[in-house]
Amino acid sequence: MLDSLVVILTPVATLDAPLALVAVPGTDVLLAAERSGRVRTLTPGADGTFLVGDPVLDLTHLVDVRGEGGLLGMAIPPSADELYLSYTDHDVTSHVVAVPLDGLEADPDGQRTLLTLEQPYRNHNGGHLVVDPEGRLLIGFGDGGLWEDPHDNAQDLGTWLGTILRIDPRGGEPYGIPVGNPFVDDPDALDEILLWGLRNPWRFALDPVTGDLWIADVGQNAVEEVTRIPTADIDLGLNLGWPAFEGDLRTGRPEPDEHRPPDLTYERTDESCSVIGGVVYRGEEIPGLAGTYVFGDYCDGRIRLAAIQPDGSVAMRLTDLNVPLLVSFVEDGSRNVYALSLDGGVHRLDAG
Repeated sequence: MLDSLVVILTPVATLDAPLALVAVPGTDVLLAAERSGRVRTLTPGADGTFLVGDPVLDLTHLVDVRGEGGLLGMAIPPSADELYLSYTDHDVTSHVVAVPLDGLEADPDGQRTLLTLEQPYRNHNGGHLVVDPEGRLLIGFGDGGLWEDPHDNAQDLGTWLGTILRIDPRGGEPYGIPVGNPFVDDPDALDEILLWGLRNPWRFALDPVTGDLWIADVGQNAVEEVTRIPTADIDLGLNLGWPAFEGDLRTGRPEPDEHRPPDLTYERTDESCSVIGGVVYRGEEIPGLAGTYVFGDYCDGRIRLAAIQPDGSVAMRLTDLNVPLLVSFVEDGSRNVYALSLDGGVHRLDAG
């Protein structure tokens, strides 16, 4: 069915290097995070595009965009009374903060730090944020950077590098540990870790219908990968294999006792170089896309569609849709999907 589906891209706004976008619950307004550290409103216009507002929050004095840094992630709870942000600073430290939100008014003076992480290098900072249906915050971090994970961070449960964390941002000071986290009773692992063995999880998403977690992990020089974690397996503390595995390829590093292989891989080419994780389409405007994972690649800009097959495998279709410098896929309150470009473009996926 995906082979016959026609989808188009509609330009709806232009920003300064947008990396994240969230819908404000109870409104039709979106908040967009620009890499430099500004958060702006996007208000629907009469013609289907968005009016770009002045910054509601400006963290440019704190944010450092060198290397792969910047304001890298943003999420909002259903209560819409806080805004969670992830950014890197001038000391190559990652910060995850909560900023009070009153309607569309952010209070930077009330900002509280949830956690910080010193980054050994200026690449593989991760930084993506997702709030799950229970209000818990998922936080992605890369392996610390450089090449071939030289410190073996991704296989070390004593560091947050190379992991996806899960915390309760309201459950303690500065946060609580969810009771379902897999390593809370392990003295050799950090309580916050949910999944490990990641190189640089550049975007992950929860399917709002099934609860499955889809993770895109950037490869080194050969393979890009996507892993689907069924909702029943999310709390198992799965190891995704890096640096012993790049996608489905062995690297020569010591192999872990067990790891979860990816569900989907594609080889790097002269055009493709870095997977950009997406979202599972659950909107109503493109019925034929329902349940499809929409993702892409930074270098070729090509949007890809992936669907679960009857046998549980995941099949991919490469579309002709292209977004230059593709960096993120995001949703609005109606679960329409948008592709963000580091060049500034915000593009909505529409039925053709």
